[in-house]
Amino acid sequence: MILKVSKKMITIMLTVCMGISMLAGCKSADGGKSVEAGKNADDGKSVGDAKSVNQSESDIVVTDVKERGLSFSISQEYIDKGVELESYNENLNGQPIISIYYYYKPITDKLFSEMIDMKPEDRTKEVEDAFNKKMAVHSKCIMNIVLLTEDEYKQGTDSGKSLDDLSGFNNTEKFGENDKYIYLLSIPTNDTEGMSEEEKLQYEECRNYMTTVKENLKFMPIQFESNDTVLLPKMPAFTAKDLNGNTVTESIFAKKDLTVVNIWGTFCGPCIEEMPELGKWAKSMPDNVQIVGLVSDIDGDSDKKYHDLAVDIVTKANADFTQIIANDDFKDLMSGIVGVPTTFFVDKEGNVVGDPIVGDDIEGYKKFVEEYLNEQ
Repeated sequence: MILKVSKKMITIMLTVCMGISMLAGCKSADGGKSVEAGKNADDGKSVGDAKSVNQSESDIVVTDVKERGLSFSISQEYIDKGVELESYNENLNGQPIISIYYYYKPITDKLFSEMIDMKPEDRTKEVEDAFNKKMAVHSKCIMNIVLLTEDEYKQGTDSGKSLDDLSGFNNTEKFGENDKYIYLLSIPTNDTEGMSEEEKLQYEECRNYMTTVKENLKFMPIQFESNDTVLLPKMPAFTAKDLNGNTVTESIFAKKDLTVVNIWGTFCGPCIEEMPELGKWAKSMPDNVQIVGLVSDIDGDSDKKYHDLAVDIVTKANADFTQIIANDDFKDLMSGIVGVPTTFFVDKEGNVVGDPIVGDDIEGYKKFVEEYLNEQ
C-alpha cells in the first residue's frame, strides 16, 4: 500500500470537507518553503487585490507549490494556530487539487500521537472509525483549489453544473487561469457541531484569514509531478546527519555488499507500520547486507517537531539501524520519488541495482536480497 499526501493523514480516510472525501496518503512534495515575505515565484503573476492585506512581512512563510502552479503566503501566527497547507493531491475525479486545513491542535495532536503510538494490530477498523469521527469534528478544510482543464470546465458549465458541482465544495468561485487550467477556489462552510466555544472562535478566525491568503496567491508555471519513480543510477555524494546526530556520508555503502535503502516519512502510516519488521530484519540480515533509512520530511536542523517524531517512531519500533535525514544533497534523488515508502538497493560501489519497490512489501525486499546474493 502506498499513501499519498500529508504529514497529518496517517492511514485512514478523512471526510472533513463539505461535499468530498480525499484518500489519505504519502505523496512526495517538494514545494520550497521559505520565511521570506513578498518573494515572487518564477515569473509569478499576482492574483487578487493584495492592497487590502496587512501582513507583517517578517512573519510570512512563502511556499511555492510548483506542482499546482501556486505560491502561498501564510502567516506564522496562523500556522501556530493550526492552519496547515497540505501537500498537493488529486480529488476522486482525478483532478489536481491543493488544500489548506485547520487543526485544533490541543485535540488533533493528541489524537495523532495516540494513533502513532498504537500497535498495528490494535488499529482496528473500529478504532480507525472512532479516530475519523473525532478528527472530522476538530479538523476542517478551510480552502480547497481544484484545477480543471479548459475542456473540463467548458463541458461542466455547458451541461448546467454549478461551480460547487465542479469543485465538490461549497462557496466556490472561478479564481483564475494558469497554463491552460481553470482554478476553482473554495473557502467552504463547515459544520462546527461538537467544537467548544473557544475552538469555534479560533476556527472562524483561521477560516476568515483564508481571504487574506487568497488575495496573496501568486501563479507560477505548473510542473506536474510524475507518477513514475525514477532513481539515479548511482547514489549522490552526501554529508548528512542521522537521527542521533552522527555524520554519515556515501562511504556507508562501501561497508557492505548490498544496502537496502528505505525512504519513509513520519506522516506515512504504512511506513510506520512496517518499521518494526524492518527493525527485526536488520538484526537478522547476513553480515554483508545492511539496511539504511532515509527520512524524507525533516526540514533541516531546526525542525525539532518532526525530528523528535521520527526518533519516537524508530525507538518504539526498535528500528535501531542508521536513519539518515535527507538534506539538500539528496535533492536530485528525492525528485524522482513519487511516494513513500520507497525501497531500493545499492551495491558497495554506490550503484543502484534492481528496480525500486514502491509501497510496504517486506517480503519483496527480502526476495530481492536473496536473489541478488545468489547471483553474485
